[in-house]
Amino acid sequence: MYLVLKSTVAAGQRINAGNVVELSDDVARALLAMGRVEAAPVKPKASPVVADRSVALEASDTPVVAKRGRGKRNED
Repeated sequence: MYLVLKSTVAAGQRINAGNVVELSDDVARALLAMGRVEAAPVKPKASPVVADRSVALEASDTPVVAKRGRGKRNED
């Protein structure tokens, strides 16, 4: 996997800067020498975070959402 630094054409396809692409060894070696790509950093896979999205239920920890509305007319 390689990070494209400058837009270029490789293997008959246009690849834009910022994309992460997989290239063959000979194409990658040539583009590395020209400074058009660099090896993409390997990111460790993050464990999925479970989010509690419930609102105003018995099991919910979040406060009740305040609804906007018109105030009462004769509020004295």
